[in-house]
Amino acid sequence: MSATTIAQKGIDALAKGDHATAITNLDKALESSNSPAWLLARSKAHQKAKNLEAALHDAELAYHAAAERGSGTSRSHMIQAQYRRAVIYYQLGRFADADCCAKWSMLLAEGRPAREDDGVEKKVDSEGNYTVTYDEFLADKENQPKPKTSDGNALAAAEKGPYSTDWNMAFSWRSQALGRLKNLPKDHPGWKVNVTKIPPKPEKKKAKSPEPAESASEDELKEQKPPQKEAPAPGSVPDEKMKLRIDFYQTNQTVTVSLFVKDVKKEDLKVEFGKHQVRISPIPREAAPYVKPGDREATSTLVLAGEIDPSASRWSASPRKIELVLQKATPGVKWGRWGEEKIGIVESDDQEPAITATSSSAASTAKPALPSTSTPAKVPAYPTSSKSGPKNWDSLPVEDDKEDGQDINGFFKTLYKGSTPEQQRAMMKSFLESNGTTLSTNWDEVKDKVVPTVPPEGVEPKPWNG
Repeated sequence: MSATTIAQKGIDALAKGDHATAITNLDKALESSNSPAWLLARSKAHQKAKNLEAALHDAELAYHAAAERGSGTSRSHMIQAQYRRAVIYYQLGRFADADCCAKWSMLLAEGRPAREDDGVEKKVDSEGNYTVTYDEFLADKENQPKPKTSDGNALAAAEKGPYSTDWNMAFSWRSQALGRLKNLPKDHPGWKVNVTKIPPKPEKKKAKSPEPAESASEDELKEQKPPQKEAPAPGSVPDEKMKLRIDFYQTNQTVTVSLFVKDVKKEDLKVEFGKHQVRISPIPREAAPYVKPGDREATSTLVLAGEIDPSASRWSASPRKIELVLQKATPGVKWGRWGEEKIGIVESDDQEPAITATSSSAASTAKPALPSTSTPAKVPAYPTSSKSGPKNWDSLPVEDDKEDGQDINGFFKTLYKGSTPEQQRAMMKSFLESNGTTLSTNWDEVKDKVVPTVPPEGVEPKPWNG
């Protein structure tokens, strides 16, 4: 039976609540593969079985396994690993650590670099107590789900790109962790921050390997060695086979492009951002090991499908991946694809010279372009069935009191801004506790009860067990 089949049996057992069987099967599967998905499943099984230290071990190992693989699902697995850390630390009574991990899960879901120094764990006072409070969390309206309706029946969380569900789960766990801290005395150990964004890499649990029945002789071992594959001759590998495996995802503001390449040296890497292309060199070619820095084939030119702001774009690199975060020149415009890789230098039609970034820090410290006060930025035109053609909704008067001159998000912003502090508390409490299905402004009505989830007609709510 293959490891994949055994692992699936473990995952199925976990879904049925049979945690012991799930752990047994996943232990067997993980003997042959360090799969982040299997490690996350075993972490959850251990957590459900109250084996919290083992659960934490698997969550941290899953984070490193995902980061080292650099595959298209790596970011998703890293987001889930940080979330699992938050759940486990919460159950261990380390509520400040739980909030930090949940915050890191949200930042990854927003597309932020995994190694970014965001300072989350540094928000402590002179005694080492966490300074982020529940009230500050509620007051941070920019990082809260924004209410909007769907057919007038329910409220939904804000869209956070392809990982919006993960973002919302981490947001909810932050509210629980900070809610517990709120009622704890300051000398409680739950206030202390002891975690780091990138967890220490734990050792993989090794199974005992069976001893061989007979030892092969030296001559037999020589015979068993497979013949070495000859290296390709210089110039024999076509450009098409040298191209890298590339993934991308986008938000309203940025396009993140991941290039998977082995043995890249960050200190030697040169990245040049132009409006319509990005040039990277030197790139080692696994399919053509004869390629050396300075050769034509050592340069990749990424011809982009849209226009970017070179000064606000940035990059980072690891031994197995180069990640580009491209700032869209026109925010809000969706790209149908990221573009195309060309081997060698491709001349650009850009009038301005490309911006060279020799390190990720140099690119990240470039000041973002400030919006012009004289000429408004061009707003994308959205599809419309109106006979009068596309309408620029941003040109409508801000203080128009008519209902049809204000979108639903604007309505909720106006409602919240114009409410009393007591009404605002009622709105936040009802929205969070009802999973975004109820919005109340009556504090007396909701203060002494848990607001239930009221789904739209025809939708059945199902409990989610973290």
